[in-house]
Amino acid sequence: MGGTAFSACSPAIPVAQLGDDPFEGGIGGTGIVGLMTGTGSVLVNGLRVEVTPNTRIFAANRRASDSLLVPGRTLTLLARARLGRFEAQRIDIDDPLTGILLRQGEGFAVNSTPVRGIAGLAARMGERVTVGGIWQQDGAVQASLLQAAPQGDDIVSGVLEGSAGGGWRIGQTPLAPPRGQSLIAGQFVVARGQFTHGRLDASSLRFGRFRERGDTLRQLSVEGYLEQVATAPGFRLAGLGHSFDQRLQLGGFANSRAVYFGPYTGRFVARRAVLLPEAAGQRASLLRPADGTTRADALSGDRARTVPTR
Repeated sequence: MGGTAFSACSPAIPVAQLGDDPFEGGIGGTGIVGLMTGTGSVLVNGLRVEVTPNTRIFAANRRASDSLLVPGRTLTLLARARLGRFEAQRIDIDDPLTGILLRQGEGFAVNSTPVRGIAGLAARMGERVTVGGIWQQDGAVQASLLQAAPQGDDIVSGVLEGSAGGGWRIGQTPLAPPRGQSLIAGQFVVARGQFTHGRLDASSLRFGRFRERGDTLRQLSVEGYLEQVATAPGFRLAGLGHSFDQRLQLGGFANSRAVYFGPYTGRFVARRAVLLPEAAGQRASLLRPADGTTRADALSGDRARTVPTR
């Protein structure tokens, strides 16, 4: 999955045509959703983001220390460009799953959601863990991090699906919302509670991303897989809840893991996609900015593609 499947249907765009700025315009408030790939500030989606004394850090909506910022974590950052660099205003650690790792069929799962793509799962079976990674099209998690988790709430962070009559779920985790809670399918939700009898009995829900007040979100950078939906443009980012501009033609990226860049106008006007390898080491190397730089060369290199529009 990745560049091999896509290269036949869309040639690389010359660097000069794409330009050096992956956002292709003014920065403003920048939202970044992806996996942390390295240290030396926070490296995510091929960008170097500085953590300052004013950066607010949260894990599953609770204040947290920067000691939790390690490669493999699933991050949502609100950043601002200042003096040629990115500074993080707020960082949310939104790892998809926290709970007991159990065998499920021929694989493994946390809270009934399959976990794939990381070694050592069998040795951790029965342990309470946090799984960093990104959501796949079938409601499983492609893992990038597996850490021991302390006793406490079970957590699922992803897009809410279903209905009040037919039942709710996030990924493949059935969800029972708190009594009297109104839900809307398609929202990004962090659900905390206890996973018991095959479902997460949620005690609290947090909706949406980018909750920092006082800044306008103008640009997005998001890593993920595409999944098909009935509404235009026919795709969305699996498990992430970011709606694309209806004019985009995304079919050529349907089987690719990629990081997307572009303006945000209430919808994500993705203008560029950088195709990513599955191997964590290759991905981290590709997305690592050179020392002293803000952006990785790959963001305007031979893996970069323009996103066609109608």
